[in-house]
Amino acid sequence: MLTLDRHIAVAAMLVLLVGARVAMCQDVARAQSGEHGDGHATNHDWYQHLETPQGYSCCKGDETSGDCRPVQARPRDDGQWEAFFGGQWQFVPAERILPDRLNRIPLHSHICEQDGYVRCFLRGGSGT
Repeated sequence: MLTLDRHIAVAAMLVLLVGARVAMCQDVARAQSGEHGDGHATNHDWYQHLETPQGYSCCKGDETSGDCRPVQARPRDDGQWEAFFGGQWQFVPAERILPDRLNRIPLHSHICEQDGYVRCFLRGGSGT
């Protein structure tokens, strides 16, 4: 009988762990929607200090517009990158890609973009 109770406890623990994992994945997916503001406030203190290779600010500095944010991204077959923003996958110009060492959250990609113009982009280590 003790074995049956142990199996039930293990099964209940697994259900809880799976549920927590699904909830976390949904938050990450929402933060990487590519929509303005999604995930911006969490990283604004970092985004506001990012600069283009030419020395211009990547972030417009307006916390409410969320021009910098986590984004889904992937490498293309030709070695270039594209990111999902504005409701579709869009090309990221190579000259807008910042060095990987600047990515404070290297498993996630980040973009600073407004009205379709990409100011800065950080690749994610996992390509997403």
